[in-house]
Amino acid sequence: MKYGLLNLFKPSGPTSRDCVNRVAKCLGQSKIAHAGTLDPLAQGVLLILVGPAVRLMDETHLLDKEYVASFQIGQRSPSSDLETECERVPLPLEVDLDAIRGRLPQFIGRIQQVPSAYSAIRVDGKRSHKIARQGKPLQMPSRNVTIHELELLESDLPEMRLRIRCSTGTYIRTLGSDLAKSLGSDAVMTHLIRTRVGPFEAASAIALDALADPIADDHLRPAIEALIGWESWHVEDSLLRRILDGQRLSDEDVPRVSGGRLAVLDTRNILRALLKRLSDGTWRCEKGIAHWDVFP
Repeated sequence: MKYGLLNLFKPSGPTSRDCVNRVAKCLGQSKIAHAGTLDPLAQGVLLILVGPAVRLMDETHLLDKEYVASFQIGQRSPSSDLETECERVPLPLEVDLDAIRGRLPQFIGRIQQVPSAYSAIRVDGKRSHKIARQGKPLQMPSRNVTIHELELLESDLPEMRLRIRCSTGTYIRTLGSDLAKSLGSDAVMTHLIRTRVGPFEAASAIALDALADPIADDHLRPAIEALIGWESWHVEDSLLRRILDGQRLSDEDVPRVSGGRLAVLDTRNILRALLKRLSDGTWRCEKGIAHWDVFP
């Protein structure tokens, strides 16, 4: 079984699910997932979890992301992009590059967003975009997201281009629309590229069309690379079996670490489990990644 992370460059057109299916076909295995959806019109880094790495879904979703997005100010659409019909809205005379830059600080840090109904968010168990396309009224819930960096790149108004480094769950088209609204107008997203997910950059991603059948091992990155900032511990097989069997370890059995979690690797440098310190000071397997039955 293949095991690792594939830094895939998704082109504009196919869905994220289409890309996962393509990778699964090339690998000849069905245990495949991705760490964060890209809309069909978007392109860029789509991190694919292969084999036992699918158990790192929660951890990889927390990786910060970077985007470069273009917006047309003075336009509005129900989806905040070009998927739905656009209409003109007023473009105040005082909107210039300096005015846009002056608004950026209020969108940096922890902010609230109300995503478009044309999104993949589930409302009452259904994808909101499916409800929206049926013409049904829909009240979208607000969410807290974090914008770490927001930069206005050189642009020709009414087109603006932004570089955004943000937390997972951020809707870039909503951010551009909200920024334009703060200037007394609105905007639709015309182009989006995800340039980075955690340490995985677009410059080193493999193109979807370049995937061979089967995918060569040198395209798969070790799963441990997704655990940014985690301390790791290499253990012998006998101790690894105890960990994967759920046995508790005393504090003396475990190396001194600054936090309460550890990434456990075997002697071949393969990530096998996540270990957590319990309230009584003992340690126990929080999540088995590559068990003996699937990865001996």
